[in-house]
Amino acid sequence: MASCKKRSLTPPPHQLRMICVIAGVILLGTLTGCARSGGSVQDEYPKLPSTTELPGTSTPAKLPPPLTPTIAPTLEEPIPPPSYDSSKALGAYVIPLTIQHISDTEADLYFMLELPAEGALFYLRYGSPSDQAQWITFNAATDTHLIKVSNLEPGALYEAWVGVSDDEEVHHPPSFAEGIWEPITIRMPQENDWPIRIGVIGDSGFGEEVTYQLAEELASHHPEWVIHTGDLVYNVYEDSSPPQAFIRKFYQPLADLLHAAPIYPVFGNHEGYEDAYWRAQPFYYAAFPPLENSYGGDDFSGVSGQREWYAFTHGNYQFIFLNSQQFYSLELREEQNAWLQEKLRESTSTTNIVVFHIPPFTSGYHPDDGIPIRQAWVPLFEKANVALVLSGHDHNYERLELNGVTYIVSGGGSYKLYGKQDTREESEFFTAKSHFVILEIFPDRIGMTAYGLGGEVLDSYTLPLPSSD
Repeated sequence: MASCKKRSLTPPPHQLRMICVIAGVILLGTLTGCARSGGSVQDEYPKLPSTTELPGTSTPAKLPPPLTPTIAPTLEEPIPPPSYDSSKALGAYVIPLTIQHISDTEADLYFMLELPAEGALFYLRYGSPSDQAQWITFNAATDTHLIKVSNLEPGALYEAWVGVSDDEEVHHPPSFAEGIWEPITIRMPQENDWPIRIGVIGDSGFGEEVTYQLAEELASHHPEWVIHTGDLVYNVYEDSSPPQAFIRKFYQPLADLLHAAPIYPVFGNHEGYEDAYWRAQPFYYAAFPPLENSYGGDDFSGVSGQREWYAFTHGNYQFIFLNSQQFYSLELREEQNAWLQEKLRESTSTTNIVVFHIPPFTSGYHPDDGIPIRQAWVPLFEKANVALVLSGHDHNYERLELNGVTYIVSGGGSYKLYGKQDTREESEFFTAKSHFVILEIFPDRIGMTAYGLGGEVLDSYTLPLPSSD
């Protein structure tokens, strides 16, 4: 069994050397109004309101009006990058730097600071000289920053890190938990580079050591992105605040994944518990903000500026993420159902993969929770070209087949597991073990392998796809 490591501490030596070289070889620059030839003031969209203090309870608070940043005019002359010193931290993360979405040449990066501050997001292509680092500045109008990095090269590998500016305009990394959040890796997709490797994990939110190990082993497969089937954090009341609960039970255990790939989650039932509310909404919506709909068909929709449901395409595949909790709200259920029907009807993709938390079919502990989904969504899946449905909720692994659709239940991201209740006729494989799933997407098939701890292969299956001709 692999050792469990926590990646929230000081950057490794090669990253420290790179960062320190930047500080040693470049001159001190200004933080505002940088041209894209060197850096730029970020185009922030949309913002959460700033705060001056983390609440100690989950009692919803009235939202203050958001502040509007001042965008400085673009300078005509290129300026040197801001200086960076990693020897000490300045400020602290509430949400560490993560990748929210990657398209062909762009990446959406996101973080939240404990207090508003000026600073810069730095990024550098691997193998490039350190003095070629680029940067995008952010100002102190808000504590929350969603930054689009553009003009990235397909198939290239980058790393990115955040620096908060001190009074002398020297940048330092924000602290995270008991250490430093290391620079993240951005792997840009490349056209026709098959297979697309995707990780799947769910119901991981207890902060257990086994989740660290599963994340480390999943990361060793180098997925292009990760799907989380919901219930990211359980029992928020155990911690001083929702941000602290997410740090301890989501960001730290899944750090190996978060440093190397975007995680695309769905809203689980535990995300909506009262103790998970922060700034008058579930903390889930602070951790995963709405994104621009500017990716040629990708749609990060929802209500009230929240990422309730969303979809994006990759090759001939459309990935659709739904909020199964909305079956408890008539208005939102109807709105989401209409959006889903539109996505299935108007999609030009040959194959759809759908993700939501509560499984429509399960032999596990919650056999009846999915009845509304079974009645409302399953007929849509069977009429459309939906090949695969991914869910969590039951803490086990199960593969089921019904009317041409494969259903995977993957809720084994912890040691808190559920045994089989009554075996459904559609069930092909069931096990109650901690696990993750690796999907390998090809133009004509989907390979699926469920791995237990230590690399044990629990289930392996290839789903052939109908020809697109």
